Amino acid sequence: MQKRKESVLQVGNSQTMLYALTGVYLASVYLISYTLITEHHIVSWFYLLFPIAMLVAYFVQHFRIKLAASIISLVVLFGGGIIEPLELDAIEEAFIVLPLCYIILFPGSLWPIAVGAALILSYLINLPAEEFDEFIEDAIEVAFITVFATIMTYFQQKSEKQSNLYKEASLTDYLTKLPNRKAFFNAVHELKACDTVDYAALQIGLDNLKKVNDDLGYGYGDALLLGFSRQMKRLLGESNQLYRLGGDDLIALIKCTDGNQNELNELIEGLRVNYDSVCQIHNTSHRLRYYAGIAMLSDAQNNIKVWGKNVDVALAKSKRKGDGVIQWYDDELMNETIREHQIEIELKGAIDNEQMFLVYQPKVDVKSQEIIGAEALLRWEHPDLGFVPPCDFIGVAEKTAQIIPIGRWVIEQAIKQSSEWRKQGYEICISVNVSSVQFAHDDIYPYISEMLKRHQLPSKLLQIEITETAMMDKYSHVADTCQLLQDAGVSIAIDDFGVEYSSLNYLKQLPIDTVKIDKSFIDDCVEDITGHMIVRTIIQMAHNLGKTVIAEGVEHTDQLELLNRENCHQFQGYLFSKPILPSEFMQLLKQ
Repeated sequence: MQKRKESVLQVGNSQTMLYALTGVYLASVYLISYTLITEHHIVSWFYLLFPIAMLVAYFVQHFRIKLAASIISLVVLFGGGIIEPLELDAIEEAFIVLPLCYIILFPGSLWPIAVGAALILSYLINLPAEEFDEFIEDAIEVAFITVFATIMTYFQQKSEKQSNLYKEASLTDYLTKLPNRKAFFNAVHELKACDTVDYAALQIGLDNLKKVNDDLGYGYGDALLLGFSRQMKRLLGESNQLYRLGGDDLIALIKCTDGNQNELNELIEGLRVNYDSVCQIHNTSHRLRYYAGIAMLSDAQNNIKVWGKNVDVALAKSKRKGDGVIQWYDDELMNETIREHQIEIELKGAIDNEQMFLVYQPKVDVKSQEIIGAEALLRWEHPDLGFVPPCDFIGVAEKTAQIIPIGRWVIEQAIKQSSEWRKQGYEICISVNVSSVQFAHDDIYPYISEMLKRHQLPSKLLQIEITETAMMDKYSHVADTCQLLQDAGVSIAIDDFGVEYSSLNYLKQLPIDTVKIDKSFIDDCVEDITGHMIVRTIIQMAHNLGKTVIAEGVEHTDQLELLNRENCHQFQGYLFSKPILPSEFMQLLKQ
């Protein structure tokens, strides 16, 4: 609101100044014209050309016409003075404002000084000797006023030009020369959708720019981003303004009239066709792969902030999908966003309101079929949302850092449960999944040590499971923490082994006791020979490195038989038991 008021005030001030200058100019032209017509007696109507030429010079924008009209007015004025000289009193009363007219016509130029000098010289020709002193006084006055006003106008024009350059620079991205984030928000400030006009915001992100910066340097990255912005500007056309929000994010405003989105659909199709195009950077080729989200202003009920959030959500989903998907913000995505927001809000009180609980899936010895461990899995039952799958709330918890208190609660509950089973005569090692966010932002080792001591649980009955993603984030910190835990007797397992390309490297360097074969390899290990060989390779490698190997997601007897033949140590899956409550787990132990 404050920016809008300032903008209105600036426009109002400029309009007032324009009206004032126009009034001064017209009054000056009238005064000079009146003097010319009334003081000249020879062909007085001829001097009507002067005001006509001066008005043309002022109101016509074309520079050559303005210049020609200005010269004609001077020819009329000075030519008439040579043919029929005027009295000095008439000159000093009216013609002194002539240079002022040319300051208004050509601000910051030497025209006013030249006109003032011509005015002085033209009436010096036939000047009577007795009026010379008065003429000198008037000439000095004209010269001083003209020179002073010209210099002041020159510096004012120069200052205004510099100010405009600074303003333009503040609204322009230095690298791409596109309008920047500030210019974008200035542009959308006054937009409003209606029945006949709507606006679409198309946000585009360049994929793998960070990798180019890391591998080849920021010079290559900048050149790639510049080529990307030029490509997008070409595809979107001159009629649609493209802005750079920052980083690798570009956004375009597209106007849709009369509910017709044909042009918008054509633009989207053009982006799809040109996805994965090649850009030449410093004699090397790079592929321009991008993701994009699009949202309509009308869907946000003309709320600019909501509009911005909508297109951000669409962009994020496009990035998750990959392959150049241009994601619309539609009803389905809106419902997802509402649910995600509700999950984020409700997640804060889920533990305090006792909505979360742990279930345990048995880990079974392949040979003896005995339960030798369990994996603790988090569940959330909300009174309104119902059962919320982990895949729906874990990501939200990691994004909002709620995973830290939740992760601590899970660790304590698992340790507490293992301690209770131990008191009943069952030593069950419980494994707990730890998020990469928790490794990065929480001091896990002291907390686990404290919980083990509080609940009097031997450290060998706790196992920490980490994913390859967790290992790739903050690698050195993860390695140090895992080493401390292992030295204290807590075992470390790598979860979902084989999914990421870097598995072998981390298996070599990190202190890992157990390897868990991902379910995706177990699913087809019986029917698919390649899947069978991958499972065999992982098991043999784990044996050679002295690691325990566990197969996840075992659902069929023939899968278990194959694992038995390959000498896999342990398995877990629905073939033996789904994740169950502690009371049900106890019944399995007793059986």
